Amino acid sequence: MYSEKRHVTIKTLKEELDVKQIVDISKMSLCRLLPLIGFQYKQEDNRKALMEKSSVVALRAEFLRKYNENGNSPFKRTVVFLDETWIFAKGNRKRSWQDGSVKGTRKPGGFEGKRYIVLHAGHSGGFVENASLIYGTASKLGDYHGDMNGDTFLKWVKEKLVPNLEEPCLIVMDNASYHSVLVEKQPISSWTKAQVIQWLEGNNINFERNQFKSELLKLAKQHARPARFVVDEYLREHGHEVLRLPPYHCQFNAIELIWAQAKQYYDTHIGEEGYGADKVLGMWQKALENCTPDRWASVVTHTEGVIDAWYNRQRILDNVPEVIITINGDDSSSDEDF
Repeated sequence: MYSEKRHVTIKTLKEELDVKQIVDISKMSLCRLLPLIGFQYKQEDNRKALMEKSSVVALRAEFLRKYNENGNSPFKRTVVFLDETWIFAKGNRKRSWQDGSVKGTRKPGGFEGKRYIVLHAGHSGGFVENASLIYGTASKLGDYHGDMNGDTFLKWVKEKLVPNLEEPCLIVMDNASYHSVLVEKQPISSWTKAQVIQWLEGNNINFERNQFKSELLKLAKQHARPARFVVDEYLREHGHEVLRLPPYHCQFNAIELIWAQAKQYYDTHIGEEGYGADKVLGMWQKALENCTPDRWASVVTHTEGVIDAWYNRQRILDNVPEVIITINGDDSSSDEDF
């Protein structure tokens, strides 16, 4: 619609979705969904509008450009997709995916038994050999990200991922907090004044001793350095490059589709021999083996098709004015525009 320079309202967007039979959704549900996938409301010309967040647009463009550059490079790196997920001892019939960068996603329904955290990585040739990690958690149900931390993730990278990568790779991951432990923390409002002063002194930044904390924080922000992540630094030291997924774009991570197949197998077969820890681990291993190298090749091809489509779309959008979805189709407030 943007490439055709058509005026986009909730009404016209829903009509387009209906005509192309993309999804059956009400206008009200569409209004609620759009902010959850990277759009925000904006007031313009007395009309309430919804526009995609500029930060998301920029991060997506960077991802698409770098992925495309790797694909066209004479020194193309193997792309490795990694991610965490969870399974329940007695299965999880009503599955639901989550993006590590999105807070407040709903809990999946239908879970039973002890919960297990799963971490793995793979590429077009299959899973990275010996990189599987699965462990049980006794924590309360909720966002599984709370059961993973930066130390555990870095330990997995050092002991299971890097030793099993045979060549320099491009590693795709999301921005979950445990993927994003900083080499050097930057001052934030929760810091004490003494901590901010210590940071300024450590970075040889001049300031006045009688300045208030708010002034010192502003000064620190002016001298902020680009974020450097511990895991990214470690991977680069070992010859690999890291490519971070943009928020709200799980479709760019091939392993999401692998998780879906593995969980379907697990949910179908778990319980055939019991629900003990050894049975859970054994069945999950069978579920992973069911995701063959051929399946991985197919999934990566599909994912790269999605990425290519977005890349071509990005090239078109470069020549289109700011993307805004109008909530009110005209200056009136008629319900017909919703």
